[in-house]
Amino acid sequence: METSIPRVQDVDIMTTIGRRGNRQRRRGPIFPRMHASPQLRPGTPQDDTTIAALAIQVYLDTYAIEGIRPDIAREALRDHSPQAYLARLQRAGSRFVLAEIGTGLVGFAEVDLTAEPGPDTGTDGAELVRLYVQPAFQRARVGSMLLAAAEDVARASKAPALWLTAWEGNQRARDFYAARGYADVGETFHVIEGQRFGNRVFRRSV
Repeated sequence: METSIPRVQDVDIMTTIGRRGNRQRRRGPIFPRMHASPQLRPGTPQDDTTIAALAIQVYLDTYAIEGIRPDIAREALRDHSPQAYLARLQRAGSRFVLAEIGTGLVGFAEVDLTAEPGPDTGTDGAELVRLYVQPAFQRARVGSMLLAAAEDVARASKAPALWLTAWEGNQRARDFYAARGYADVGETFHVIEGQRFGNRVFRRSV
């Protein structure tokens, strides 16, 4: 069933201005809370720009916890550019699943069906390269829907398992995967311009 974003309504907003707290009434848009469920669909090369924009938003929200350092900024703009996503969307072994509300992208999962064995652990199967959900929707079961869809993608390709890496400092992500049956099978490292960041490797048979 198709869903759409509720119409924006103009409502009166009271604002306080000036030293004496004089009030001025103005009109402005208020976005009502979303009640529609996300709809899932495969990603296509035409989605490269919206995927890139969402990815940069989530990447910086997750990893730039002490401000945006130059190395973080460079990695974000390099790995999450529209050109980078276009190349992966066109790869034969890549699969993207998008979660949308109306025409708005709220999350996506990227699966690599031709991944090499997991780093440092020899983990086999398809790799969940990333699962990103817009911060405003991270408690709306969007992540669970995308993870289930990624598992379906891996299962359809006859992969024995789905594996992923999660930054050791992202406890929310680690708890999320553990609660859904993913076993922590070892450690690896992500390197940003010579600086190593510890990651945990998670795996689940599909």
